[in-house]
Amino acid sequence: MKIALDAKRMLNNGTGLGNHARILANALMRDYPENEYQLYTPKIDDRYLNELHGAFSIEMPGSKFAQALHPWWRSYSITEDLLKNMVDVYHGLSNELPLNIHRSRIPTVVTIHDLIFLKHREQYPWLDRQVYMVKTKYAARYAHRIIAVSEETKRDLIEYYHVPEKKIKVIYQSIDPRFYAAAAAAVLRAFRKKFQLSDQYILNVSSFFPRKNQLKLIEAFDLIKDKIPHRLVLAGGAGNMMPEISEMIKERQLADRIITLTNVSNDEMPLLYQASDLFVYPALMEGFGMPVLEALVSGVPVITTGSGAIAEAAGLAAVKIDPLIPESIARAVIMVLLNENLKGQLVLAGREHAATMTDKLFAQRVMQVYESVV
Repeated sequence: MKIALDAKRMLNNGTGLGNHARILANALMRDYPENEYQLYTPKIDDRYLNELHGAFSIEMPGSKFAQALHPWWRSYSITEDLLKNMVDVYHGLSNELPLNIHRSRIPTVVTIHDLIFLKHREQYPWLDRQVYMVKTKYAARYAHRIIAVSEETKRDLIEYYHVPEKKIKVIYQSIDPRFYAAAAAAVLRAFRKKFQLSDQYILNVSSFFPRKNQLKLIEAFDLIKDKIPHRLVLAGGAGNMMPEISEMIKERQLADRIITLTNVSNDEMPLLYQASDLFVYPALMEGFGMPVLEALVSGVPVITTGSGAIAEAAGLAAVKIDPLIPESIARAVIMVLLNENLKGQLVLAGREHAATMTDKLFAQRVMQVYESVV
């Protein structure tokens, strides 16, 4: 089977959507090497190309015109290349398909991560929202099968786009295999030293956007800072909230207790989790909440939002809080840090829950979807 994958984010994005695409591609190539994998992308960042392992070809815009107008290529001209290459199935990995692919006979699958841009419009610039609406609506209508990353996304697809339930398959994302390897104590000590981290810290990993809710987490930490020896580590990448986060840290005189990290590599991320004492993820909304799973498989107790797709990611393996109430977050942090039995129970439950979301199962379920449309 010739499988074509939308690889724009796979080969250019270092966070959520890019990680999701790379995990899937690597698992497919490892477990189903008899297939041919074609990766379609307008450009390549070698950092992420080097994270792919297996046999694949890369398809890029061929003409100078297509290279100069690569958004047009991704939205329209790519269909000509798919037909020329005689692909058996095309998988749009991030809410979109080429906008003319319904005129071809190519079987299509699209992964839709969330409809947050419809449910919480205030979180997105107007122009971005219009683009997302056009692309996602088209993909939801014309894809032969839709993979939703959570039950919440499935419900939203039915509510907002009236997608028939039988067209949607919920497949939870998996965890990068590198998170399963336990680091030696000496490696963790060297990691702490490199980033000047204390022996005891509470961790939050997410981009710095309003819906990630770091400000409420800082408020909660301020309430209990005198009751615990821990520091708070906020790790992430892109986002527009860093000025506000820095200002709150300064106003509350927490500069010696809160650390922000923006330069942790993908290879170092498992160490960041494993060296922590507690993971707190009070995001207001998510398509799924991959950092929660990464913490669970890393053997770290988790506190997270008690509703939506984030709660699905955590299952029964985390303490749930109301992310809008700092006191709720603070109470949960104290409860977990001061109760060794509870910490042990959470770690055990977390590993059991994460075992149901391996990349092997992820690839198997996605392959079943491909086979159902070809």
